Amino acid sequence: AGKKKWNHSILNVGCSQSAVSKIWTEYKQHGKVVKVRRTGRPRKTSKCQEKQLKAICLENRKCTKRQMKKKWEEAGVNVCGRTVQNRLKEMGFSYRKATRKPSLTLKQKRTRLRWAKERFTFLKKEEEEEKSHL
Repeated sequence: AGKKKWNHSILNVGCSQSAVSKIWTEYKQHGKVVKVRRTGRPRKTSKCQEKQLKAICLENRKCTKRQMKKKWEEAGVNVCGRTVQNRLKEMGFSYRKATRKPSLTLKQKRTRLRWAKERFTFLKKEEEEEKSHL
């Protein structure tokens, strides 16, 4: 029963059992969980600079990574393209390439035009009938 409880909580949290266990023990001991400052490489960008990047991205969603990097550098932030990509990913933006669709054939165009004309005349007749009933 205990193992099922752990598996359930791990699925909800989305991290390993050891991580959940450490957080739980810390909470039981101190009554709260404090985010400890970690070692490692400091971030190249600040929160304010990341907001600038978000504004650049939202300004033109079709802008490429290189174009965003150039605009961000104009604002005074010197970073590589990979950093731009990582920050955008952290913000929840994703890259999707539009799929290529084949053009309509001449036969398909004629069929569509015929359908549209038939539909137009049908609607026109229906509208006239409604007016005559009033």
